[in-house]
Amino acid sequence: MKMNEKIEIMLGRKRLRKTDFADSVGITYRAFANYMNGSRRPRADILNKMAKELDLTPEFLRDDSQDIVLTVEERFIKRVCAGGNDPTEAIKFLSQSRGLFSGNSLSDDNKQALIDTLIEIYLDSRKEEQADDEDTVKI
Repeated sequence: MKMNEKIEIMLGRKRLRKTDFADSVGITYRAFANYMNGSRRPRADILNKMAKELDLTPEFLRDDSQDIVLTVEERFIKRVCAGGNDPTEAIKFLSQSRGLFSGNSLSDDNKQALIDTLIEIYLDSRKEEQADDEDTVKI
């Protein structure tokens, strides 16, 4: 996994905006954008600040052979995006469903089974909605 992918994931987990993150490590948003698109690599001192802000090590950020383990929610969002869908609805769906897991009374296997079922239902509903849109005759 590339450094920019790791940073994107961690920014999402920490609910940090890219501009705020750039400010927090003392760089311009433009410099940050260059790091993210791969046209520039951060200096060691900037990489250290970025890693510290994200609770990672600089070595982990640099090593493309190491991956961040994605959460169930992150895998869901990735799957929705891979299908060419806008992730906005999926994110809304997950935030509304989050209460199902707040009591922690389900085992990890049961949580995974429930999430898999919810994903299936969600994706099926998207397919049906798209089919309905295609069947609608425009006048």
